[in-house]
Amino acid sequence: MANLGYACVIIFFHLLQIGYGHFLEVPPFNINQRSLLKHLSLEDIKIDLPALYAFGDSFIDDGNNRVLNISGASFLPYGIDFDGKPTGRATNGRVAIDFIATVAGLQYPPPIMGMSEMDSKTTRTGVNYGSGSSGILPQNGRFLNMNVINLFQQVDLFKNKTIKHLKGSFNDTKSFKQYLAKSIFFIHIGGNDLGLTYETKMGKKYSIDKYAQFLIKKLSKQLQRLYKLGARKFLVCNVAALGCQPFNVNKRNHTGPCVEEVNQRISEYNKLLPSLLMNLQSNLSDSKFVHGDIYKVFEDAIASPASYGFKDVSTSCCIDKYGARTGTCAPNVAPCDDRKTIAFFDAFHPSESLHFLWARRFLKDSSICSPMTLIELMQA
Repeated sequence: MANLGYACVIIFFHLLQIGYGHFLEVPPFNINQRSLLKHLSLEDIKIDLPALYAFGDSFIDDGNNRVLNISGASFLPYGIDFDGKPTGRATNGRVAIDFIATVAGLQYPPPIMGMSEMDSKTTRTGVNYGSGSSGILPQNGRFLNMNVINLFQQVDLFKNKTIKHLKGSFNDTKSFKQYLAKSIFFIHIGGNDLGLTYETKMGKKYSIDKYAQFLIKKLSKQLQRLYKLGARKFLVCNVAALGCQPFNVNKRNHTGPCVEEVNQRISEYNKLLPSLLMNLQSNLSDSKFVHGDIYKVFEDAIASPASYGFKDVSTSCCIDKYGARTGTCAPNVAPCDDRKTIAFFDAFHPSESLHFLWARRFLKDSSICSPMTLIELMQA
């Protein structure tokens, strides 16, 4: 019996290492598709995804705000693990979209604002429209005097820059429509609408339940615009557990591991999203809408950090301009050494490790993505 127990322990740890358990280490920078699929125990998967189009905020932005000279993640220590180069990603290394693109055998979606007209005519593997501090509504970023790209404007860029320039590179309209229909449209938006924008502006006009309904209606319009432009396969994230961000955890009074007042506000919006996506799929022919539960990804990591390889889920890895850990990173100040086991790089944004966990669970975990996983959406 002792030998059997020992064998079970060995099998358990083996399963953890190959990816069936919770913990899986962040893969090396510049890992290729084949090696990453093996790392994720997906080596037998066949993927034929032509492009990945990403829309959203600073969890997605890989350089658009940097091109616009909007202050943010354009300096070290941001990018310290992205080959030591700050790119505009608000983390130490890669973001979830980068890992997802590699799994699909695609290049990282380039930021739309950094693309020339020739780039737009020749880039068929996808584009990133994300803009830090942006949201569903145009009010996001304004109280910080930041002219960010809201979701409506991001869809405009897809229409007026990407489609306008790219469709001419296809032999005919039919092949271009087929290309768009097979591509994935990844949307992560709403956190800023429900965070500082609600607290500083919109909360004066709306109760949280009415505001959540208002946001859902606005989001629906943009998803339907993308559909009319040719999108068919959507992965739409709910909003993460922002009450667990170091900014909130370390600056507000609370009793548990997170600030439940903030998380309850997020939940008002999140509970409306699945029915919206189901209704859209029912009414828009040939569409597929997948709900991605990033809230649960965060929630699980906070509740059981060691299971996911984290030692610290409540502290920012970097120091802010006041010498504290409750804001964005101060320029050129060294961050923490052990960045693989910390959940947040600054007081608002996930570390590369949490981004990888987010991508991995979206790709493989049917308890996180429904009615299918991201891998299944890629294959659909």
